[in-house]
Amino acid sequence: MPDPFIADWLNFLIRWGHMIAGIAWIGTSFYFVALDFSLRGREGLPAGVRGEAWEVHGGGFYHVQKYLSAPASLPEHLTWFKWEAYLTWVSGFLLLAVVYYLDASANLIDPAVLNIAPWAAILISLVSIVAGWLIYDGLCRSAVGRHNGALAGSVFLLILAAAYLFTHVFSGRGAFIHVGVIAGTMMAANVFMVIIPNQRRIAAALMRGETPDPALGAMGKQRSLHNTYLTLPVLLMMISNHFAMITDAPNAWLLVGLIFVGGAALRHFLVRHEVGDPLSGIAWTLPIIFGALGLAWWLSGAPLVSLDWANLLLRWGHMIAGIAWIGTSFYFIALDFSLRKQPGLPPGVAGEAWEVHGGGFYHVRRYLTAPETLPRHLIWFKWEAYLTWVTGFLLLVVLYYLQAETYLIAPAVLPLTPWQAIGLSAASLVAGWLFYTALCRSPLGRRSGLLAACLFAMLLAFSWFYTAVFSGRGAFIHIGALIGTLMAANVFMVIIPNQRKIAAALLKGEKPDPALGATGKQRSLHNTYLTLPVLAMMISNHFPMLTDHPHAWALAGLIILGGGLLRHYLVRTEVGDRQAEISWTLPLIAAALGLALIMTEPAKRLLFDGDVSDQQALAIVQTRCASCHAAKPSDATIKAAPKGVQLETLAALKRYAAQIDVQAVRNKAMPPGNRTGMTDEERAKLGKWIAMQ
Repeated sequence: MPDPFIADWLNFLIRWGHMIAGIAWIGTSFYFVALDFSLRGREGLPAGVRGEAWEVHGGGFYHVQKYLSAPASLPEHLTWFKWEAYLTWVSGFLLLAVVYYLDASANLIDPAVLNIAPWAAILISLVSIVAGWLIYDGLCRSAVGRHNGALAGSVFLLILAAAYLFTHVFSGRGAFIHVGVIAGTMMAANVFMVIIPNQRRIAAALMRGETPDPALGAMGKQRSLHNTYLTLPVLLMMISNHFAMITDAPNAWLLVGLIFVGGAALRHFLVRHEVGDPLSGIAWTLPIIFGALGLAWWLSGAPLVSLDWANLLLRWGHMIAGIAWIGTSFYFIALDFSLRKQPGLPPGVAGEAWEVHGGGFYHVRRYLTAPETLPRHLIWFKWEAYLTWVTGFLLLVVLYYLQAETYLIAPAVLPLTPWQAIGLSAASLVAGWLFYTALCRSPLGRRSGLLAACLFAMLLAFSWFYTAVFSGRGAFIHIGALIGTLMAANVFMVIIPNQRKIAAALLKGEKPDPALGATGKQRSLHNTYLTLPVLAMMISNHFPMLTDHPHAWALAGLIILGGGLLRHYLVRTEVGDRQAEISWTLPLIAAALGLALIMTEPAKRLLFDGDVSDQQALAIVQTRCASCHAAKPSDATIKAAPKGVQLETLAALKRYAAQIDVQAVRNKAMPPGNRTGMTDEERAKLGKWIAMQ
């Protein structure tokens, strides 16, 4: 196993990249599914066009037409959506390796389930990933694949069999993450091995003037449909490691089955609702969804009113809404940079693009301001942002307000009462928005560079404030909540209202105020540059090296600065700028990362001068850590051991020794807020015992 410090940083950076790639992939998929269901037909559409839609995003007006198969004359330049899926899988596999392979004895293997060697566990993992795809692909290509119902049932049984195997071989966390990896591999391989190759064959045939094989489109559509229905269950698998109530349940493999049934039924309900099906036609999914949830609740053994289940469901919903919001933003930014100016375009058109997704061909045109005749049916991208903020705030309430003494307050930082902490939290979010919008509306708002510097200074000041009043985890999540509030309020308070005013003026035949578009574009640009930092803040609670650092506010500043520069580099690369013009960002990004690495390097352990017996080390952990990390935690605010880590036996202490060394000895991040009063001498003794192993 590598040094835990290096492993933690690899974990953080790869997890961040995995989240960015996954949002781009799944968010784009969400966008196209919603787009397909918003298409409208009319007289005069070109031959072969299924329907069209008019969209408003970021101050631009977009006209989209989808072809049933392909246009009669296929353009040379086609946009293919593939790298998002590839990068999601690659980053996910690297994360699997860093977290579960390099520390297999702690995270992948549970001797109480099956006492196997790390190499054997890793081999089972690798073989199962490959076998899962081969069996699934074989089912799809067999006679079973011609019957959608039979194929869906067979795929479900395959996932259930994998869940049964994993829960009888790996730890609870390892089992759930591997079910997610199996399903995620199916989805990514569908794109890489079937959907994109088939689309390329169809395009090549059309360019040669030939009729493409209809089986290619049918197969691509089938696999795309599978990806749609697997999305929500996979997302839940990926956040499961927070919830020992499901990963360590006695019949966890049945819980996996219920998650896939309920998640697929929920996806079907949402998809058919977007299609416009009457509620009476899709209401049959509701008892399946609630039945699966009720059974899962019962199998988990959780109380009837459980904050853990509220946490799980809100976190899942927050992730789904956030992916839809940020993924759509990623899509439109990439689209804008792929537009081409062709001769013969209508007046006011900035450019056009041809895209291929899920077996469909799309023709998109963007208008600089608006077309001469604006249609009344416009698609507004707003609910994704609103739902992201609402679910995020509810999650903040459930995790940090209702459990303030555990997660929000650190007496060693500032001895607040819960109501004082909650009041500071809510007031700071409102104050942050008011101060930010005042900056934007002031004379500073007309100078982009100076405004950006002031915004950074504002976020740095709030970071210092949060680390001075809240726990480490509470501070970082509030930095993320503040940035997320600014982004959502930009949409709700500025971008959408301005777009509506522009549309209303155009519909009345009036010339809209150009300041409306300029203001909306400015706020949209801010949202673009804040995206990567806010995602890093949202995964920060995994990493006490950041949240519990004495100068955590400065680390937050480095993340905001480095994340903003990285976004600038990616955006300008998509625009097509020469590397020589944007390479100045790379040393600054590297410097921000390097400084963060130097700042977070663990201090040299102060080892106890003398020997420490197994029983002495175990007594310290049982006294200071086992109030939370136990089969039945004695801490009234903890219902289940965090991440399923139980520290009641010598075997468990040895299993998690490396993690204890980083969290409790070097970083002093555990216990949270040192609520059990672990002394420096006890930390030194633990460090000495770990060094003796």
